[in-house]
Amino acid sequence: MAKSVAYVPGQASPHKMSRSKIEMFIRCPRCFVLDAKYGIKQPGGIPFTLNVAVDNLMKKEFDIHRQAKTVPQILKYNGLDLIPFQHPDLEKWRHNFTGVQHTTSDNHFTIFGAVDDIWVDSKGVLYVVDYKATGRQQAVTQLGEGGFYDGYRRQLEIYQWLLRKNGFEVSNIGYWVYVTATQKEDSFNNTLHFESNLVSYEGNSGWVENILADIYTNLNEPEVAGPGEDCDVCKFFDRRANLAIDWHELVWKNCNECGSRMLKTIYGMMMGDPPAGHVSMGCIVAENAPEWLCPKCDLQNDDDEEM
Repeated sequence: MAKSVAYVPGQASPHKMSRSKIEMFIRCPRCFVLDAKYGIKQPGGIPFTLNVAVDNLMKKEFDIHRQAKTVPQILKYNGLDLIPFQHPDLEKWRHNFTGVQHTTSDNHFTIFGAVDDIWVDSKGVLYVVDYKATGRQQAVTQLGEGGFYDGYRRQLEIYQWLLRKNGFEVSNIGYWVYVTATQKEDSFNNTLHFESNLVSYEGNSGWVENILADIYTNLNEPEVAGPGEDCDVCKFFDRRANLAIDWHELVWKNCNECGSRMLKTIYGMMMGDPPAGHVSMGCIVAENAPEWLCPKCDLQNDDDEEM
């Protein structure tokens, strides 16, 4: 994975920034600035490996029609005379770390985003397409409102903006091929049953350049921006900071002599072995009974004395 380069305020060269980083700024300016300027990343999410597998298979399916210049069945079903777009840079546009790229006229940013697919009509107008996979009781036939659904809309709009900046005529209409593992079957039998639906959306990318101006301002401010209203990461750290807890008491201790991680002592009768990181001390609790023991210094010394 390519390592992102930290932004330096006032830098002369354009800062390379992905579509997903723009979405991060919209959701939480604080997390974005900490990431872009200081390299402090948000905790990683769970990889959606099943979704990735479905995406790859869908690309293979539409690539068959791309080579044959035929209309895919789902488009015929929806009355659309579109075919998958052929272009020598398509694989680069699909790659996560290259994507469709554009350097802004002020030279502040090089924006990039990896498209899933592009379709074209008989007049050469392009239509941005994104694949989505989910598992629900009912198939998805229309996009929800708010939250990550609005993020899906902005995703299509940025792709539309990028392609226009590369000189293509692009329709405001974009599509999601939404594939749902509907869970309608009575048993699994090593098979997921999917239902595919085409969901359309009329985008408006007029907001993109205004957001880029806001991002540039925030990156060049000496102060870190405030948090987004719904940023779970910031909520967690803000709430933790406000708790009246001596955090040193919650940190596992290391031995002052050898630096080894110490063991927490347990006194009293136990059923079975002590849990990991603990040591059983029996039932007798002396006045100076230790709360922690070093497995190298304390326990080794005890063994030596017994010998």
